[in-house]
Amino acid sequence: MSFKGLLSISEFSKLTGIPRSKLIYYDEIGLFPAAERGDNNYRYYTLNQIIIAGFLSDMASFGISLKELLATKDVRTPEIMLDLLERASKEHQKKIAQLRETLSVMGVMIKLIKEGMRASNADIEVLDYAPHNFILGKENLHQEASTFYPAWLTFMNSAQKAGLNIKYPVGAYFNDMDRFVKNPNMPSRFYFVNPHGKTLREGGKYLAGYVRGFYGQADGLPERMLNYAKEHGLKLAGPVYNTFLLDEICIIDHEQYLLRASIKIVED
Repeated sequence: MSFKGLLSISEFSKLTGIPRSKLIYYDEIGLFPAAERGDNNYRYYTLNQIIIAGFLSDMASFGISLKELLATKDVRTPEIMLDLLERASKEHQKKIAQLRETLSVMGVMIKLIKEGMRASNADIEVLDYAPHNFILGKENLHQEASTFYPAWLTFMNSAQKAGLNIKYPVGAYFNDMDRFVKNPNMPSRFYFVNPHGKTLREGGKYLAGYVRGFYGQADGLPERMLNYAKEHGLKLAGPVYNTFLLDEICIIDHEQYLLRASIKIVED
């Protein structure tokens, strides 16, 4: 304590947790003036001002701007503060929704990488899949094209226009195994590995095959999967789902990307 029993700015800063530089700035803009100035022009504060300092810290943590606080410095009513707090609350709700969506995307990527690390040395295997949802795009109009890029660009542009989150990994969807064998470079549709989608992939046993290479390189994988199914007496039905487990997210050499193709096994 100093100067007529008041708190120096350094003492006040320690008590309130508000940095000294911020207290000076609050004083300069007229938001929170010091109680008194000494002959040396030093700022001094009263103990009662700790209450207002706490109010300002709370408002700052709520995201209420200094401009808004300045407007209420001399006129602060329940109605005014209710409006400020409700608007700030809505902004935080938006940010929370955005963070949840970001966490969802990251969660999908983490899951795919873990699956890719586990299966990095596998060729063909049978897996048990739990049902999960995804977002399925419209039928591709260029299914006989030599490259999937035109259809992929159409899919991505349509997704952006529809307001979909295009940060989710994209998979390739083939209507059936025959389509995958005949043209493994041109899927029937594309899909987002988005667990909030309305399309459901059924749970059950799936035949999963893996191949390394860049996008669009199946390298005989459809034929290997068919041969495996025949050798083991497996009956396959339904769409083929192609998902890159390891891609540019975690692999520099694009020839080492890891693709997984999977199709449901029909059990008697």
